[in-house]
Amino acid sequence: MASNAAESSSSKLEFDVNMTCNSCASKVQQSLETIGVKKFDIDVQNQSVVVDTDIPFAKVLGAIQATGMKAVLKGYGSPQGTSSKPSAVAEIFSTSGIMGVVRFSQISDRECVIDGTIDGLSDGVHTVEIHELGDLSNGCESTGDVYEPRTGVVGNSQKYGCLGEVEPDSTGRSVFRKTNELVKVSDIIGRSLLICSAKSPTASKGCDINSRLACGIIARASGISQNPKRICACDGVSIWDEANAPTK
Repeated sequence: MASNAAESSSSKLEFDVNMTCNSCASKVQQSLETIGVKKFDIDVQNQSVVVDTDIPFAKVLGAIQATGMKAVLKGYGSPQGTSSKPSAVAEIFSTSGIMGVVRFSQISDRECVIDGTIDGLSDGVHTVEIHELGDLSNGCESTGDVYEPRTGVVGNSQKYGCLGEVEPDSTGRSVFRKTNELVKVSDIIGRSLLICSAKSPTASKGCDINSRLACGIIARASGISQNPKRICACDGVSIWDEANAPTK
């Protein structure tokens, strides 16, 4: 089931969905079309849904789950689906209740898609930053300065690791999707991602210690068709049971 060509800034999302019949597939198709998804492939036999879109992954996942079926995002990558383009993910957390997931996908040599959902934010603008160190031994304080691998960057030039601003809705959630022409996924794996209040960012170091609200390590993630497992080797739990588990 597919139509229309992908936009240059689109990403390919791969979901496992516990579909058992063609009626299930029709419900998924209708729900995806309702939120504006135009290109997708639904495979009932393999319980797979692959979507090509520029809509944030959380909204696509929510649309599939709205059918009453369990769904798990298992791959995120370039619209070409090539394994040569890396993907990464950061799980954000804090002691104050801020948590979320941000995904990075190198969709071309010049573009990286940054797609995230953050919960527990207070009112107002927040900034998203990549910091140079993947060291959470002292929480967000030990992540170093904002990441800037380029030399000769001075003044108020945009820093490589400054990914822009996000603002929550009335529930404290921010769902965002950005295209960045500076970030290369292969350069940021193992570093940290921070959510900061926008009170006191500086031109040279990004947000200061007192503005750092939540953080996580940027880790390599599965691209399209790179994660075939449905049973976790670590605990024997199926993806459908894991989907019902409380968020850690």
